[in-house]
Amino acid sequence: MESEIELKEYICLSPESSEHDVELFLMHLFGYNNIDVKQSMNASFDELLQKDTVAISGGVAFFENEENYIMPSCCCGLEEWGTVYTSIRNRISPWMGHDPSPGITYLDDYVRVWSDDPESNIKTKLTFIDFSYSEVLKSLARTKADLIGFIENPLFSWISKRDIELAIKFKLKMYQWFMEDVIESNS
Repeated sequence: MESEIELKEYICLSPESSEHDVELFLMHLFGYNNIDVKQSMNASFDELLQKDTVAISGGVAFFENEENYIMPSCCCGLEEWGTVYTSIRNRISPWMGHDPSPGITYLDDYVRVWSDDPESNIKTKLTFIDFSYSEVLKSLARTKADLIGFIENPLFSWISKRDIELAIKFKLKMYQWFMEDVIESNS
């Protein structure tokens, strides 16, 4: 990358993501997949493109407001988002990490997102957020559109300014890594 990247607690990937957000995303993607970014840009990308699967921290977060939200936990990454999407559509609690272990229960026409497994013996402050089931489905559709928009726009643009052929290859690989299950399961 061309400059020092200022870290943030989280970034939302969308068509409106900034170049800084793209650089932060790429740094995390390279880092989580043990790619040395001190080599040339093309060598780093080529090494990453050889991978059939990738890992990166993040995933689906559930926000009630700026103070009350539930984030994915340890070992749940953006690569798991398709499983979360499919699980919720099938009214199953998705795996969203551990320590704590967020989960979802379904009650009639609403969804309760728990900050940790309510059955666990861990003495943590247990919180939850309730959403209507239709609201969660709409949010998942927006999440899917935002991720596609991120891939198609700011990410593609950032890479294409440097190498258009690489940008095309990388965009296709991003769909394979992060969108394949979601597109196949239900457009």
